[in-house]
Amino acid sequence: MKTVLIIGGMAAGCKTATRLKRLQPDYEITIIEKKPFVSYGTCGMPFYASGDVEDFMALASTPWDMVRDADYFKNAKDINVLTQTEVIKIDNNNKILSAKNLITQQEIKLKYDYLVFATGAKPAEIKFPHPESDKILDFHNPLNAKKFKELAQTGKIGSVAIIGGGYIGVELAEAMVSLWGIETHLIEMTDRLLPNSLDKEISDLLVKTLSNEDINIYLQTTVQSIETDENLFVHLSNSEVLNVDLVFNCTGIKPNTSMAQSIGIKTNNFSAIEVDEQLRTNLTDIWAAGDCICSKNLITNLPSFFPLGSLANRQGKIVAESIAGLNPEFKGAIGTNSIKVFGFTICSAGINEKFATQYNLNFASVWGTFYDRPDYMPDSKTIFAKMLYEKNTLLLLGLQLAGAGELTRYIDAFSVFASDKKTAYDLTNFEHAYTPTHSNPMNPLNFLGAMAISQEKDGIICANPYEINNFQGQILDVREKEEIKALKCEGNVIETSIMEFRNRIMDLDKTKPLLVVCQKGPRSYEIARFCRNSGFIDVKYLGGGLHLARLILDKTE
Repeated sequence: MKTVLIIGGMAAGCKTATRLKRLQPDYEITIIEKKPFVSYGTCGMPFYASGDVEDFMALASTPWDMVRDADYFKNAKDINVLTQTEVIKIDNNNKILSAKNLITQQEIKLKYDYLVFATGAKPAEIKFPHPESDKILDFHNPLNAKKFKELAQTGKIGSVAIIGGGYIGVELAEAMVSLWGIETHLIEMTDRLLPNSLDKEISDLLVKTLSNEDINIYLQTTVQSIETDENLFVHLSNSEVLNVDLVFNCTGIKPNTSMAQSIGIKTNNFSAIEVDEQLRTNLTDIWAAGDCICSKNLITNLPSFFPLGSLANRQGKIVAESIAGLNPEFKGAIGTNSIKVFGFTICSAGINEKFATQYNLNFASVWGTFYDRPDYMPDSKTIFAKMLYEKNTLLLLGLQLAGAGELTRYIDAFSVFASDKKTAYDLTNFEHAYTPTHSNPMNPLNFLGAMAISQEKDGIICANPYEINNFQGQILDVREKEEIKALKCEGNVIETSIMEFRNRIMDLDKTKPLLVVCQKGPRSYEIARFCRNSGFIDVKYLGGGLHLARLILDKTE
């Protein structure tokens, strides 16, 4: 019989334990967790804070409402769980782990044959002057989510400042407003929200969604210091001072690897544990999984840090199968993710322009506005898209989607294509399930692939939505009169419908730049191709149409 110790009792650790027990029922498996609970769905914490999830322990319960505690794991899984227990030392030469019960202070020693690090990540340190205060919380520890909700339920929180516009910060901002009506300030040091996933065009749609719900957003702004009296005073780099009841530090997380490093396990620039395709570390009989490891980025082929619950579960399964001798492979990831706030979904897969530029890739982009099902269906919704690809090879690099429609099916499919090094040509051949109740006969991915090919092979250039405000040349607006009346296009504009444009083509100078505009993109794409074939030298069509451009550029609906 082999003995397996797993440090960390959240997604990766529990998945490793349960999968391994199925494969090797005679193994003795023990999970060691510092918190008072295990198998907690931390990704659901914003929904507990918002009130969508009422019971704190619902995020640690089975679908049949049984809490996954130590008794559950012992009786149902034959797995030992030690909660509120901290690992204090590892003697890997003799394979002995020392730990301390945080309640009784009793120390114990455990022998192991195999060791797994599933220690997750920890909040980034606050780097500006601030007081020690129980009103300054991170939102990584579930107990802090519980503490906030208790304060909110008793009416003690009227205003909050959230530092960091990543996924947790954005979801938390929605939670503050949607149920509690708390005055909310969201502070982000870069020029966009979700900066590691989104480019500014798509981020601007998210900013607008949050702003329309009265969330105060501060971009390109940092916190200089926090002072306290009865309330907290948050001093910003723009000279404003926010008077709030509570501050959430959501400036990011970093791998929790100090114990691993202390015994000689290799880490990289992210301080994340280096692992092979079976998630083995550089030390024999030691594996690692979850938010404490780095993974190969399948777009760049470089190490990346992907702290995602979906990957942690898959990695736990890989570790278990590796220990059991099944020789599995975790080839890497591209960081596919999604978020939904106020009914508006944002999702992405692969890299954005920031990383494409950082890695010196020769890339280009196309933008599109689509319906998630035929527009004649009463429940059809709009989807906005931006796709990045490599110019010479047409390799897929990244996709960002936003809208109220069904988006995740498209991002999931794109993730498979991009992970497998597919090109825009493969998107045009993508076969999808079609019925008018939930899809169009042509998938948005089909269109995006064709647009990229047309841009590179035929010179039919898709213009960035921002270009409408500063385009130097002729603008051909091919919308119908009713559309033009509802939303005017400014500049040197010639207005003509798609039914009449052939009669107006002589009014245009073929030697001057031409931007073709319609409401959502398809008409302008078709006419741009016609103009290109008719001898126009410099032709573009507005990606996503005027509808997308105005949503991005206008501050209010």
